[in-house]
Amino acid sequence: MEMKDEKGNVLGILDIDSLNRDNVMEAIIKELKPGMGKGIYIADAGEKKISQQTNYKAVEWTAGLTALREKASPWELSFPMDAELEDIRVYYGFDNLTSQEIDEMIEESKRTGKHVVLRDLRPNHTLVGLSVTYNKGGRDFEFRIFGTTKSRIQLSDVEDYTYENVLIRGNEAVYIGDGDKQQLIWIEMDSRDKALQYEIITKGSDRDWIISIAETLL
Repeated sequence: MEMKDEKGNVLGILDIDSLNRDNVMEAIIKELKPGMGKGIYIADAGEKKISQQTNYKAVEWTAGLTALREKASPWELSFPMDAELEDIRVYYGFDNLTSQEIDEMIEESKRTGKHVVLRDLRPNHTLVGLSVTYNKGGRDFEFRIFGTTKSRIQLSDVEDYTYENVLIRGNEAVYIGDGDKQQLIWIEMDSRDKALQYEIITKGSDRDWIISIAETLL
């Protein structure tokens, strides 16, 4: 689904998929462990022959929130108010496939007859996201920000979850919940026109509580 701002501008794309689908891409994604990235060439996939799939690994950050803001600059970050910070972790990205690597994958497919050709993506030290654990009123929640705004959420069975489109801070958002886990996702632009994806994840809570956290970011 496309996620838009109050003016109707598309800020990012969110795919909600079931892990039960049986196809090549799903099989590759299932095998990605944290810290792994794959460049994928699929011979008969039309315009989508080349894909890069990543599973970011959470790395402990001990330098504090102020230093994290500096590391993330020029991103302009908003954080929850009146909540106790418990833990900070960050995510680093991967180098994109080069033109040469893509040509080599295509050539390998033609030479060997392979339908699918894979390459490992090289990890780098570029910050792509962060995760901060907070406690508010005795409830823990995870607060995430990513600089990438095309993402995928994989659920064991999409029919077990409740979905609701809501408006957060003037932007389209998606609330996803079941009896155990609640998640809110939206995208907003900072003053430098950088699109940032925000997520709040908690357990044993409810829709209104998680939305109230989002509405009081500063």
